[in-house]
Amino acid sequence: MGQHMGRPCLLWVVRRLTHAVSEAQRPTANGSLDGSGCAVLFLLARLQCHSEPSSTPCFRPSRFYAALGHQRLDDATRQDYINHGALHPDSLCSCPPTLTLSLLPPSLPFIKTSLLAASSSLVAAFPNPGFINKQTLPSNHSTEVKEYIVTWWRNETVPEPIERYMDALELNKNGDAILFESSPGVNPRVVVLKMCDEHAAIFKTMAEINVVEEKAEVKSFVEQRQGSPWGLERISSAQGPSGSPQGQDFTYSFNDSTLGAGVDIYVIDTGVRTSHAVFTGRAVQGFTATGSFVDGDGHGTHVAGTAGGAKFGVAQGANIIEVKVLGDDGSGASSDTIRGMDWVIARHNKRKTEPGFIGSIMSMSWGLQGFANSVDEVITGASEAGIHVSVAAGNDGQDACGSTPAHLGGANSNVVTVGSVNINNQVSSFSNNGRCVDIYAPGEQILSSWSTGDNVINFLSGTSMACPHTTGVMAVLMTQDVAGLGQNPAALKAKLLATARKNDISGNLAGSPNLLLSNGVNGNVAQRLVKNYVVPDHSGLNGSPAARAAARMAEAAPIDKRFELHSRDVQLRF
Repeated sequence: MGQHMGRPCLLWVVRRLTHAVSEAQRPTANGSLDGSGCAVLFLLARLQCHSEPSSTPCFRPSRFYAALGHQRLDDATRQDYINHGALHPDSLCSCPPTLTLSLLPPSLPFIKTSLLAASSSLVAAFPNPGFINKQTLPSNHSTEVKEYIVTWWRNETVPEPIERYMDALELNKNGDAILFESSPGVNPRVVVLKMCDEHAAIFKTMAEINVVEEKAEVKSFVEQRQGSPWGLERISSAQGPSGSPQGQDFTYSFNDSTLGAGVDIYVIDTGVRTSHAVFTGRAVQGFTATGSFVDGDGHGTHVAGTAGGAKFGVAQGANIIEVKVLGDDGSGASSDTIRGMDWVIARHNKRKTEPGFIGSIMSMSWGLQGFANSVDEVITGASEAGIHVSVAAGNDGQDACGSTPAHLGGANSNVVTVGSVNINNQVSSFSNNGRCVDIYAPGEQILSSWSTGDNVINFLSGTSMACPHTTGVMAVLMTQDVAGLGQNPAALKAKLLATARKNDISGNLAGSPNLLLSNGVNGNVAQRLVKNYVVPDHSGLNGSPAARAAARMAEAAPIDKRFELHSRDVQLRF
């Protein structure tokens, strides 16, 4: 029988096999079918799915069971079958739990082995998707559990609730556990499991599963050196800043006083000191994967200040939402980044129904040494949900196409990957490059908020600093065309690249476009000194009145007198 069997022929086979079961197959002495009979029933159920597509689950072919209705099931087993879609409530047919896939005729390649292991020597399976019994696992199989990320294909239906679905695998017997499951409505579906290698191998055979991989380490992209906030002048003037980047007299020019107001910027990082004066009450705690919202590293607070700080940031009216997925050493697990992004997607889906909502941006200044397909899938799902994504290119001085998530940038993606330049518009020596980099932004000697106090600032360098400059410009552009750009990642990326300055960059581009971040103003309108920024009233948001008052004072005070400067000297981190 071929893979493209015609419908009339297939129906004939179904009827013939149904007749064979009803006439020839008899129950065993204990009242249940033997293995061959169940294999035929399993085959019939699959044939019915191919011959009579419907919205009901495949394994409810009650007419095939009708002739065998005299067989009995104990109540608990019968209910378990019903719960997992193996049995229609009006049927009493059962199959023994020792059925293996070896009973299925190998000459039927069109039968999808959905959610069943391909090797009968590894598992024994009930005749329906979702049941895998471990009693035939080799006695010498590994009992060491590891953390795995399991990602379904996008738009794939997953049995609900997922806890019961996993319970069918009896994971908990070997110390396995469900650590995380994606929120309802988030696409693709993802679970993070502690399980042994053998169970991971089972998942890899499932047709519904796209990615099964161990968690990986994620690190922030930062090189810490002394410097100054020259980046704001660079992105808002035709000539750009001149002189030493250590200067403190740079000016930010703009033609839109909203400065990203209403846009949600999710800083997925080491955390954010939401009480810092530069956030003027616009920063809130959102999600933490570590059990604490404290930014013990400082990286996330610095990134947030560049994206939306009142003194140092680009989109100084945007909402800053803390999503803490990295620890106090600037590193974390890929599974935690997935948990954070899942929370963002769920919140975005809820927020977009609210009046006045403009859009969401995920700003991610971190990456892996290599690829994590599960992380890639969730980022792609976020983009498809209408969330804009800005990521750092990485600090290896290599091809950005070699790691997650930087490789998601480029001409055929809605993700924006950002490389770094210095004050002279030269590609930073540490910056990754290549065709996956979409745009370059200021990334050396950048001054921004710091996490050790509400009035503390610090200088950092890295593509981690270039990324939030781009995030901020994206937010500003969104407020200028809410209908066209607010929730359309493809359109916003096109606008961002069209607004960039062309052919101003020197250095090793290695195939990446010669595009330098710009807000489109180019210094040809009235320039704004930071002290002229009007702090909005956000009394209903997180942030103390004292912090907001401090911010107002900071607006009118010289930067080197109001803020205490702290700096640290460490090596480039990836």
